[in-house]
Amino acid sequence: MKTVECKVRVRYSETGRQGYAHHAHYFNWFDIGLEEIIKLCGSSYKEIEDLGYFLAPISDACKYYHPASYNDELTIRVTVSDLSSVKVKFSYEILREKDAKLVAAGVTDHVFVDKSFRPYSIKRVMPRLYAMLEEMIQKDK
Repeated sequence: MKTVECKVRVRYSETGRQGYAHHAHYFNWFDIGLEEIIKLCGSSYKEIEDLGYFLAPISDACKYYHPASYNDELTIRVTVSDLSSVKVKFSYEILREKDAKLVAAGVTDHVFVDKSFRPYSIKRVMPRLYAMLEEMIQKDK
C-alpha cells in the first residue's frame, strides 16, 4: 500500500491550557493528509465539489497514543486502505518528528455522493481518480 506523507506543526491555537493539542484537531490533520492524496491524484476537493460531487464522511475513529505539544512537528501518514466504486477508507498515522513516537492512528470512511447526497460511482464519473486511488492500494501488493 502506498503511503502519502505530509507535515504539520502544532500551532499555539491548537493547544489547551495543559499545552497539548486538543483531540478535535487530529481529525483536521487527518483531512490534511487526505487532501494530499487527492492532490497526488491530480485533483483537489474544490475541483471535485465544483463538478457537483463530494466525499461525505460516514464514520471515523482515532486512537491517541502520545500527546502532541505546541510547536511539535508532526508527520501525517495516510493510505487508501479500502476502495469500492462508491466508498473509500483512509488510514492515518500521526508521528512526532523529534522522537518518532506514534501520536495517534485512525481511519475515516467516505461515500462518494452528488449534490443530492445520492451515492455515485466514482469509477464511472471520475475514472482517472478511481484508477489512481486503486493504484495506491495495489502499489505494494
